[in-house]
Amino acid sequence: MISSHARRTRRRSLLGAAFALTLGASAALSFAGPAHAEPPGADPQLTRAPYLTDATTTSVQVSWATTTQSRGQVRYGPPGDCAAHTATSTALGSPITVGTLREYANTARITGLSAGTDFCYRVYTGSGTDLLGTLPTPTATTPDAADSTAPFTFAVLGDTGETTNSGVDDGSVNVNQAHVHRLIGESGARFVVQTGDITHPGTSQTQYGDLNQTGPGVSSWFGPSYWAGPGMKVPLFGTVGNHSMTPTYLSVWKQSAVTAASNGVFDLVTYPSYLGSTGIDYPTTYYAFTTGGVRFYLLDAAWGNSNTGGATGGTCGTHCAIYEQDAHAHWQPGSAEMQWLQADLAAHPTGAKFAFFHFPLHSDSASEPSDTYLTAPGGLEDVLRTGGVDLVFNGHSHIYQRNDTTPVSYVTGGGGADVNTVGTSGCSASDAYAVGWSYSRGRGTACGSATVPTDDAQVYHFLKVTVSGAAVTVAPTNSLGQTFDVRTHPLTP
Repeated sequence: MISSHARRTRRRSLLGAAFALTLGASAALSFAGPAHAEPPGADPQLTRAPYLTDATTTSVQVSWATTTQSRGQVRYGPPGDCAAHTATSTALGSPITVGTLREYANTARITGLSAGTDFCYRVYTGSGTDLLGTLPTPTATTPDAADSTAPFTFAVLGDTGETTNSGVDDGSVNVNQAHVHRLIGESGARFVVQTGDITHPGTSQTQYGDLNQTGPGVSSWFGPSYWAGPGMKVPLFGTVGNHSMTPTYLSVWKQSAVTAASNGVFDLVTYPSYLGSTGIDYPTTYYAFTTGGVRFYLLDAAWGNSNTGGATGGTCGTHCAIYEQDAHAHWQPGSAEMQWLQADLAAHPTGAKFAFFHFPLHSDSASEPSDTYLTAPGGLEDVLRTGGVDLVFNGHSHIYQRNDTTPVSYVTGGGGADVNTVGTSGCSASDAYAVGWSYSRGRGTACGSATVPTDDAQVYHFLKVTVSGAAVTVAPTNSLGQTFDVRTHPLTP
């Protein structure tokens, strides 16, 4: 049995190693005192490391959090001249509560960038304190132009943000998620697309957390072992999941520029009652952007677990009641999102297209099965097929699964939340490769041509996706850094 002192020592080692690897820092994090556990060299006022969202060819949103309130600044420029420009927050830092602490969320947009080029930056308080202290200056790269033909790589990640580690939630580091995040930071990905449920079991500021506070369900995303390092240099695009149904999601993951450019929605939307559900305001996120000749569609296919009303889920049962509500809210003929998607697909009749959303078209997980409402005639899958979409990426099911369907679809739900079994109720004919894990039985499960995993670390994963010419290669990478089921697919010219 591991002593509490040994667990604390191991935690300190893991936290320090994770941030050192992602930022290039040489020192380990220190938890000697009760106050701050900021990255080595950072100013004590920094509580959330800067992270990037809403990346375009000319601008990027930078967000961070501090213990003091001010109009934060970002100084940025090309490598070698990282303080050439200054962007100042349009408002004072917004008060948030993380655990028992009052903190201030800051955000500023840096502009005047160029497509496919590197930039570097540092964040400051309004009085000019360098919040990164002696930490290395982060460098990131803007997305390529829409018509670029240069190869590029991005990452896909789903169902993340949980402090449970291999089935045990004692507040220690979720080692598998920490490894997945670190590997994304080292992958060369230009950006990451997150397919929903970014924190579990809900979306609170405490669950997102900070660099200092720890415990079960605390700092499961912005903790120093997780997105704190990679988020400084890899912009994130995302969409909501069934565990993201609070306005907090919208305030943390701002995507205003890409949403406006595609006439999408990234806002709190009022939904009327469907099938006996309660009329409710839900964060709603759907938008699109084009880079490197590929049109990316981030769609809203999700619904809250606690508001299913009289939905039964049909032959699928109670697990699918949220699917039924989502279909009524988003995917009926004439619904706002369906009309927007059909119009945008029609406006982009040629070229490669990828779609990302939460509920899975095809899944052999017993607890998060296939969404038969989306695959019904005239449903979302049909719209994507006729609209020329090449690949679909889903989450929700905490497994990995590749489906030989048209379009080919992936389930990537192994980003950090407790992974689940696959195939225990049978493997579908279209299931070409799938892996899962049973904590109650202590063994792996598999479908298709997959080998049964011998360790849960082989199920936690992200997808490294590389577009090159008329093909795209999807390389699933587990938390051990091993690739599996690597496949190359042709793209629409």
